[in-house]
Amino acid sequence: MENSIENIWKNGNHGNVKNIEFYNRESKLWFQQILKYLKKDNMSLIPVGLLILGVLLLYQEFLAAGLAFGFLFFLFLLNKNTIAKLKNIKPSDDVQHYVKTNQVFIKNQKRNYIILTGSIIPLFMLVELWLVFNDSEVYLNTIASISFIKKIIFAVFMYLAIGGISLVSYLVSTEAIYGKLLKKLDEIVSDFETENK
Repeated sequence: MENSIENIWKNGNHGNVKNIEFYNRESKLWFQQILKYLKKDNMSLIPVGLLILGVLLLYQEFLAAGLAFGFLFFLFLLNKNTIAKLKNIKPSDDVQHYVKTNQVFIKNQKRNYIILTGSIIPLFMLVELWLVFNDSEVYLNTIASISFIKKIIFAVFMYLAIGGISLVSYLVSTEAIYGKLLKKLDEIVSDFETENK
């Protein structure tokens, strides 16, 4: 086990030429694992999207179905673009540069997805719910009859509630799926930074 990639990093042999081939093999395995999870996540949008579209079309909510299709297609393309960008980060002989580039990219993407999950998705859900329920008896007998200010307060409450649920769901699922891999990446970068002080 003394030749494990963890020990190579721990012992400070990052630039040792004899370890480069081994490093490239190990880093590619780590990299492929991240890509595999990302691709599975993105492909999972397809059955979810078909289910949502099927239900909306069944109830003849055509505008809501069109909006849902457009938004899910946007998410699919966004995820595909993230995967393509991550693929462009190639393993190299400069171990520190490679892992640091991965860490910075992933942290930036996580921040972007937090913004998307906490602010954009709840807005979409709010509009989608209004399209589906604006002519229902429940809406007409309750929300439609209250004052404009109360409608605004209710809409803000719904937006924050959906945003909170959406954000917590994203953070929990990300930690469950990618937590160990991202923790290992942070440890590697920390080792490099400690060594260079």
